[in-house]
Amino acid sequence: MDPGINRAEQLYLAWEERQKSLLGLMGTGVDERKMKKLKCRFLSAGLFRVSVRPSEMERLYIQVLRSVTAKLRKELYPNLLLRFFVGLKAVVIDKSVHLSRFSRLREENISSLKEQLSSLGLGNVDLRLEERLDYERQRIVLDVVRGLNTGEKLSLQLSFEREDIGVYRFSGFNGRMLGKDGSERSCFFSREAGIDLVEAINLLRGGSVLKEYQGLDGNLGKCWVKVNDTAKDFSSSPLLYFSGTGQEYDLKKQLLDHAIALECYAISTEVVLRGLEQGNRMKINVPGKDKFYIRADPFENRLEFFDSGKKEIAFEQFKDMLVPVKAQPSFGLGADKQLDMREENQLEMGR
Repeated sequence: MDPGINRAEQLYLAWEERQKSLLGLMGTGVDERKMKKLKCRFLSAGLFRVSVRPSEMERLYIQVLRSVTAKLRKELYPNLLLRFFVGLKAVVIDKSVHLSRFSRLREENISSLKEQLSSLGLGNVDLRLEERLDYERQRIVLDVVRGLNTGEKLSLQLSFEREDIGVYRFSGFNGRMLGKDGSERSCFFSREAGIDLVEAINLLRGGSVLKEYQGLDGNLGKCWVKVNDTAKDFSSSPLLYFSGTGQEYDLKKQLLDHAIALECYAISTEVVLRGLEQGNRMKINVPGKDKFYIRADPFENRLEFFDSGKKEIAFEQFKDMLVPVKAQPSFGLGADKQLDMREENQLEMGR
Protein backbone atom coordinates (compact mmCIF):
# COMPACT_ATOMS: atom_id res chain seq x y z
CA MET A 1 0.00 0.00 0.00
CA ASP A 2 1.01 3.60 -0.47
CA PRO A 3 2.95 4.44 2.74
CA GLY A 4 1.71 8.03 2.51
CA ILE A 5 -1.93 6.97 2.89
CA ASN A 6 -3.44 6.67 6.36
CA ARG A 7 -6.10 3.96 5.94
CA ALA A 8 -7.52 4.54 9.42
CA GLU A 9 -8.08 8.22 8.65
CA GLN A 10 -9.65 7.29 5.30
CA LEU A 11 -11.96 4.90 7.15
CA TYR A 12 -13.32 7.70 9.32
CA LEU A 13 -13.70 10.03 6.32
CA ALA A 14 -15.60 7.26 4.53
CA TRP A 15 -18.01 7.06 7.46
CA GLU A 16 -18.52 10.84 7.40
CA GLU A 17 -19.46 10.60 3.73
CA ARG A 18 -21.74 7.61 4.35
CA GLN A 19 -23.43 9.39 7.25
CA LYS A 20 -24.06 12.50 5.16
CA SER A 21 -25.66 10.34 2.47
CA LEU A 22 -27.86 8.51 4.99
CA LEU A 23 -28.99 11.74 6.66
CA GLY A 24 -29.95 13.10 3.26
CA LEU A 25 -32.13 10.04 2.66
CA MET A 26 -33.71 9.95 6.13
CA GLY A 27 -34.40 13.67 6.37
CA THR A 28 -35.90 14.69 9.71
CA GLY A 29 -36.93 11.16 10.66
CA VAL A 30 -33.48 10.08 11.86
CA ASP A 31 -33.39 7.11 14.23
CA GLU A 32 -30.47 8.02 16.50
CA ARG A 33 -29.98 4.50 17.88
CA LYS A 34 -30.03 3.00 14.41
CA MET A 35 -27.47 5.55 13.24
CA LYS A 36 -25.17 4.70 16.17
CA LYS A 37 -25.49 0.99 15.39
CA LEU A 38 -24.59 1.59 11.73
CA LYS A 39 -21.61 3.70 12.76
CA CYS A 40 -20.39 1.08 15.22
CA ARG A 41 -20.74 -1.72 12.65
CA PHE A 42 -19.06 0.35 9.90
CA LEU A 43 -16.07 1.41 12.01
CA SER A 44 -15.66 -2.03 13.63
CA ALA A 45 -15.49 -3.76 10.25
CA GLY A 46 -13.08 -1.12 9.00
CA LEU A 47 -10.85 -1.60 12.05
CA PHE A 48 -10.58 -5.32 11.24
CA ARG A 49 -9.07 -4.33 7.88
CA VAL A 50 -6.79 -1.43 8.82
CA SER A 51 -5.42 -3.24 11.90
CA VAL A 52 -3.66 -5.71 9.59
CA ARG A 53 -0.02 -4.54 9.32
CA PRO A 54 -0.74 -0.89 10.25
CA SER A 55 1.87 1.81 9.78
CA GLU A 56 3.10 3.96 12.66
CA MET A 57 0.98 6.80 11.36
CA GLU A 58 -2.13 4.59 11.39
CA ARG A 59 -1.67 3.18 14.91
CA LEU A 60 -2.70 6.42 16.65
CA TYR A 61 -5.87 6.72 14.56
CA ILE A 62 -6.68 3.06 15.23
CA GLN A 63 -6.53 3.67 18.99
CA VAL A 64 -8.85 6.67 18.66
CA LEU A 65 -11.32 4.72 16.51
CA ARG A 66 -11.29 1.82 18.96
CA SER A 67 -12.21 4.19 21.79
CA VAL A 68 -15.04 5.57 19.60
CA THR A 69 -16.45 2.07 18.92
CA ALA A 70 -16.08 1.14 22.61
CA LYS A 71 -18.09 4.22 23.59
CA LEU A 72 -20.76 3.40 20.98
CA ARG A 73 -21.07 -0.19 22.30
CA LYS A 74 -21.46 1.13 25.82
CA GLU A 75 -24.32 3.38 24.70
CA LEU A 76 -25.95 0.67 22.56
CA TYR A 77 -25.55 -2.15 25.11
CA PRO A 78 -25.66 -0.72 28.65
CA ASN A 79 -25.88 -4.24 30.08
CA LEU A 80 -22.28 -5.22 30.90
CA LEU A 81 -22.76 -8.96 30.25
CA LEU A 82 -24.45 -8.36 26.88
CA ARG A 83 -21.74 -5.89 25.91
CA PHE A 84 -19.07 -8.47 26.79
CA PHE A 85 -20.60 -11.13 24.52
CA VAL A 86 -21.08 -8.63 21.68
CA GLY A 87 -17.38 -7.72 21.93
CA LEU A 88 -16.36 -11.39 22.17
CA LYS A 89 -18.40 -12.28 19.07
CA ALA A 90 -16.75 -9.42 17.17
CA VAL A 91 -13.24 -10.70 17.98
CA VAL A 92 -13.83 -14.47 17.68
CA ILE A 93 -16.34 -14.70 14.79
CA ASP A 94 -17.00 -11.40 13.00
CA LYS A 95 -13.35 -10.51 12.43
CA SER A 96 -12.33 -13.74 10.68
CA VAL A 97 -15.54 -13.84 8.59
CA HIS A 98 -15.13 -10.22 7.51
CA LEU A 99 -11.43 -10.51 6.65
CA SER A 100 -12.00 -13.71 4.70
CA ARG A 101 -14.80 -12.09 2.68
CA PHE A 102 -12.79 -8.91 2.16
CA SER A 103 -9.76 -10.85 0.91
CA ARG A 104 -11.90 -12.81 -1.57
CA LEU A 105 -13.71 -9.72 -2.87
CA ARG A 106 -10.46 -7.79 -3.18
CA GLU A 107 -8.80 -10.57 -5.16
CA GLU A 108 -11.82 -10.91 -7.49
CA ASN A 109 -12.00 -7.13 -7.93
CA ILE A 110 -8.34 -6.74 -8.86
CA SER A 111 -8.68 -9.57 -11.38
CA SER A 112 -11.80 -7.92 -12.86
CA LEU A 113 -10.12 -4.49 -13.03
CA LYS A 114 -7.09 -5.96 -14.80
CA GLU A 115 -9.42 -7.54 -17.38
CA GLN A 116 -11.20 -4.22 -17.96
CA LEU A 117 -7.93 -2.33 -18.32
CA SER A 118 -6.50 -4.98 -20.64
CA SER A 119 -9.57 -4.71 -22.91
CA LEU A 120 -8.83 -0.97 -23.23
CA GLY A 121 -5.19 -1.53 -24.15
CA LEU A 122 -3.98 -0.58 -20.67
CA GLY A 123 -2.93 -4.09 -19.67
CA ASN A 124 0.78 -3.43 -20.23
CA VAL A 125 0.78 -0.26 -18.13
CA ASP A 126 2.55 -0.92 -14.81
CA LEU A 127 -0.16 0.11 -12.33
CA ARG A 128 0.62 -2.27 -9.41
CA LEU A 129 -3.04 -2.39 -8.42
CA GLU A 130 -2.37 -4.80 -5.54
CA GLU A 131 -0.14 -2.19 -3.91
CA ARG A 132 -1.86 1.06 -4.87
CA LEU A 133 -5.53 0.25 -4.22
CA ASP A 134 -5.91 0.52 -0.44
CA TYR A 135 -9.69 -0.17 -0.45
CA GLU A 136 -10.40 2.56 2.12
CA ARG A 137 -10.26 5.75 0.05
CA GLN A 138 -13.48 6.58 -1.77
CA ARG A 139 -11.65 7.74 -4.89
CA ILE A 140 -8.20 6.89 -6.19
CA VAL A 141 -6.36 8.40 -9.16
CA LEU A 142 -3.29 6.61 -10.52
CA ASP A 143 -0.83 8.62 -12.62
CA VAL A 144 1.08 7.17 -15.55
CA VAL A 145 3.47 9.06 -17.87
CA ARG A 146 4.94 7.49 -20.97
CA GLY A 147 6.68 8.63 -24.11
CA LEU A 148 5.49 7.88 -27.62
CA ASN A 149 7.86 6.99 -30.45
CA THR A 150 6.83 10.21 -32.20
CA GLY A 151 8.47 12.37 -29.53
CA GLU A 152 5.13 13.22 -27.91
CA LYS A 153 4.48 12.70 -24.20
CA LEU A 154 1.31 11.04 -22.95
CA SER A 155 0.07 11.47 -19.36
CA LEU A 156 -2.71 9.24 -18.07
CA GLN A 157 -4.77 9.51 -14.89
CA LEU A 158 -6.83 6.40 -14.19
CA SER A 159 -9.79 6.96 -11.84
CA PHE A 160 -11.31 4.38 -9.49
CA GLU A 161 -14.31 4.79 -7.18
CA ARG A 162 -15.09 2.61 -4.17
CA GLU A 163 -18.47 0.93 -4.53
CA ASP A 164 -18.47 -1.49 -1.61
CA ILE A 165 -16.17 -3.36 0.75
CA GLY A 166 -13.34 -4.78 -1.34
CA VAL A 167 -14.73 -3.38 -4.60
CA TYR A 168 -13.45 -0.51 -6.73
CA ARG A 169 -15.06 0.54 -9.99
CA PHE A 170 -12.95 1.84 -12.87
CA SER A 171 -14.66 5.09 -13.92
CA GLY A 172 -12.38 6.09 -16.81
CA PHE A 173 -9.11 7.84 -17.56
CA ASN A 174 -7.94 11.32 -18.36
CA GLY A 175 -5.44 11.57 -21.19
CA ARG A 176 -3.14 14.53 -21.77
CA MET A 177 -1.00 14.74 -24.90
CA LEU A 178 2.00 17.06 -25.03
CA GLY A 179 3.23 17.58 -28.60
CA LYS A 180 6.81 18.14 -29.70
CA ASP A 181 5.88 21.75 -30.47
CA GLY A 182 4.57 22.30 -26.94
CA SER A 183 0.90 22.05 -27.92
CA GLU A 184 -1.35 20.31 -25.42
CA ARG A 185 -4.72 18.57 -25.58
CA SER A 186 -6.53 16.63 -22.86
CA CYS A 187 -9.81 14.82 -22.39
CA PHE A 188 -11.53 12.50 -19.91
CA PHE A 189 -12.62 9.20 -21.44
CA SER A 190 -15.34 7.62 -19.31
CA ARG A 191 -15.64 3.85 -18.99
CA GLU A 192 -19.03 4.03 -20.69
CA ALA A 193 -17.50 5.66 -23.80
CA GLY A 194 -15.50 2.48 -24.42
CA ILE A 195 -12.48 4.35 -25.79
CA ASP A 196 -9.29 2.27 -25.69
CA LEU A 197 -5.73 3.60 -25.36
CA VAL A 198 -4.89 3.63 -29.08
CA GLU A 199 -8.20 5.37 -29.90
CA ALA A 200 -7.57 7.90 -27.12
CA ILE A 201 -4.13 8.70 -28.54
CA ASN A 202 -5.63 9.19 -32.01
CA LEU A 203 -8.39 11.42 -30.59
CA LEU A 204 -5.86 13.52 -28.66
CA ARG A 205 -3.96 13.96 -31.91
CA GLY A 206 -7.10 15.49 -33.42
CA GLY A 207 -8.45 12.41 -35.18
CA SER A 208 -11.96 10.95 -35.28
CA VAL A 209 -12.94 7.41 -34.26
CA LEU A 210 -15.95 5.37 -35.38
CA LYS A 211 -17.61 3.68 -32.38
CA GLU A 212 -20.49 1.26 -32.05
CA TYR A 213 -23.25 2.11 -29.57
CA GLN A 214 -26.62 0.79 -28.45
CA GLY A 215 -29.60 3.08 -28.91
CA LEU A 216 -32.53 3.47 -26.55
CA ASP A 217 -34.47 1.03 -28.72
CA GLY A 218 -31.81 -1.63 -28.11
CA ASN A 219 -30.53 -1.57 -31.68
CA LEU A 220 -26.83 -1.19 -32.45
CA GLY A 221 -25.62 1.80 -34.42
CA LYS A 222 -22.39 3.63 -35.20
CA CYS A 223 -21.26 7.19 -34.63
CA TRP A 224 -18.07 9.21 -34.99
CA VAL A 225 -16.30 10.55 -31.91
CA LYS A 226 -14.00 13.56 -31.72
CA VAL A 227 -12.46 15.68 -28.99
CA ASN A 228 -14.29 18.98 -29.07
CA ASP A 229 -11.83 21.72 -28.13
CA THR A 230 -14.51 24.41 -27.98
CA ALA A 231 -16.87 22.81 -25.44
CA LYS A 232 -15.77 22.41 -21.83
CA ASP A 233 -17.14 20.40 -18.94
CA PHE A 234 -17.05 21.46 -15.30
CA SER A 235 -13.38 20.48 -14.95
CA SER A 236 -12.41 22.54 -18.03
CA SER A 237 -11.56 19.40 -19.99
CA PRO A 238 -12.61 19.07 -23.64
CA LEU A 239 -15.68 16.94 -24.11
CA LEU A 240 -16.09 14.05 -26.46
CA TYR A 241 -18.42 14.96 -29.29
CA PHE A 242 -20.59 12.18 -30.67
CA SER A 243 -22.02 12.68 -34.15
CA GLY A 244 -25.70 11.92 -34.68
CA THR A 245 -26.91 8.83 -36.50
CA GLY A 246 -27.92 11.00 -39.44
CA GLN A 247 -24.37 12.18 -40.07
CA GLU A 248 -23.81 11.79 -43.80
CA TYR A 249 -20.24 10.64 -44.09
CA ASP A 250 -19.46 7.67 -46.30
CA LEU A 251 -15.79 6.92 -45.67
CA LYS A 252 -15.73 4.04 -48.13
CA LYS A 253 -17.02 6.33 -50.91
CA GLN A 254 -14.55 9.05 -49.90
CA LEU A 255 -11.66 6.60 -50.28
CA LEU A 256 -12.92 5.27 -53.61
CA ASP A 257 -13.45 8.78 -55.02
CA HIS A 258 -9.93 9.83 -54.02
CA ALA A 259 -8.47 6.55 -55.30
CA ILE A 260 -10.04 7.20 -58.71
CA ALA A 261 -8.74 10.79 -58.74
CA LEU A 262 -5.25 9.61 -57.81
CA GLU A 263 -5.40 6.42 -59.87
CA CYS A 264 -4.14 4.66 -56.75
CA TYR A 265 -6.72 2.08 -55.71
CA ALA A 266 -4.65 0.75 -52.83
CA ILE A 267 -5.96 3.54 -50.59
CA SER A 268 -9.53 2.23 -50.97
CA THR A 269 -8.78 -1.19 -49.47
CA GLU A 270 -10.45 -2.68 -46.39
CA VAL A 271 -7.21 -2.38 -44.38
CA VAL A 272 -7.08 1.37 -44.95
CA LEU A 273 -10.79 1.74 -44.20
CA ARG A 274 -10.49 -0.06 -40.84
CA GLY A 275 -7.37 1.89 -39.93
CA LEU A 276 -9.08 5.23 -40.57
CA GLU A 277 -12.18 4.14 -38.61
CA GLN A 278 -9.91 3.64 -35.59
CA GLY A 279 -8.70 7.23 -35.92
CA ASN A 280 -5.29 6.30 -37.34
CA ARG A 281 -3.36 8.65 -39.53
CA MET A 282 -2.41 6.19 -42.30
CA LYS A 283 1.07 6.51 -43.75
CA ILE A 284 1.69 6.38 -47.50
CA ASN A 285 5.20 5.57 -48.70
CA VAL A 286 5.64 6.57 -52.35
CA PRO A 287 8.80 5.24 -54.08
CA GLY A 288 11.15 8.09 -54.90
CA LYS A 289 9.07 10.50 -52.84
CA ASP A 290 8.66 11.43 -49.19
CA LYS A 291 6.04 9.77 -47.00
CA PHE A 292 2.54 11.22 -46.67
CA TYR A 293 -0.43 10.65 -44.37
CA ILE A 294 -4.22 10.54 -44.72
CA ARG A 295 -6.89 10.70 -42.01
CA ALA A 296 -10.69 10.65 -41.88
CA ASP A 297 -12.47 13.91 -41.02
CA PRO A 298 -16.18 13.02 -40.79
CA PHE A 299 -17.17 16.30 -39.17
CA GLU A 300 -15.99 18.21 -42.25
CA ASN A 301 -17.11 15.43 -44.62
CA ARG A 302 -13.66 14.97 -46.15
CA LEU A 303 -10.28 13.24 -45.97
CA GLU A 304 -7.26 15.03 -44.51
CA PHE A 305 -3.84 14.86 -46.17
CA PHE A 306 -0.51 15.54 -44.45
CA ASP A 307 3.10 15.84 -45.57
CA SER A 308 6.04 14.00 -43.98
CA GLY A 309 6.12 16.54 -41.14
CA LYS A 310 2.41 15.86 -40.49
CA LYS A 311 1.50 19.34 -41.64
CA GLU A 312 -1.86 19.38 -43.40
CA ILE A 313 -1.80 19.94 -47.16
CA ALA A 314 -4.58 20.37 -49.73
CA PHE A 315 -5.65 17.35 -51.76
CA GLU A 316 -4.69 19.05 -55.04
CA GLN A 317 -1.20 19.67 -53.70
CA PHE A 318 -0.95 16.04 -52.68
CA LYS A 319 -2.21 14.94 -56.10
CA ASP A 320 0.41 17.08 -57.87
CA MET A 321 3.12 15.44 -55.79
CA LEU A 322 2.02 11.99 -56.94
CA VAL A 323 1.67 12.80 -60.67
CA PRO A 324 5.39 12.42 -61.53
CA VAL A 325 5.47 8.92 -60.02
CA LYS A 326 2.26 7.49 -61.48
CA ALA A 327 4.28 4.89 -63.35
CA GLN A 328 5.67 3.44 -60.13
CA PRO A 329 4.25 -0.05 -59.52
CA SER A 330 3.64 0.08 -55.78
CA PHE A 331 3.85 2.05 -52.58
CA GLY A 332 3.85 1.19 -48.89
CA LEU A 333 0.94 1.89 -46.61
CA GLY A 334 0.86 1.65 -42.84
CA ALA A 335 -0.67 3.21 -39.72
CA ASP A 336 0.99 6.06 -37.88
CA LYS A 337 3.11 4.73 -35.00
CA GLN A 338 1.54 4.73 -31.55
CA LEU A 339 3.64 3.64 -28.58
CA ASP A 340 7.40 3.70 -28.27
CA MET A 341 7.45 -0.01 -27.42
CA ARG A 342 5.71 -1.20 -30.59
CA GLU A 343 6.37 -0.91 -34.30
CA GLU A 344 3.33 -0.86 -36.57
CA ASN A 345 3.28 -3.33 -39.42
CA GLN A 346 4.06 -1.92 -42.83
CA LEU A 347 2.03 -3.15 -45.78
CA GLU A 348 3.22 -3.13 -49.36
CA MET A 349 0.31 -2.73 -51.75
CA GLY A 350 -0.06 -2.60 -55.50
CA ARG A 351 -1.68 0.34 -57.20
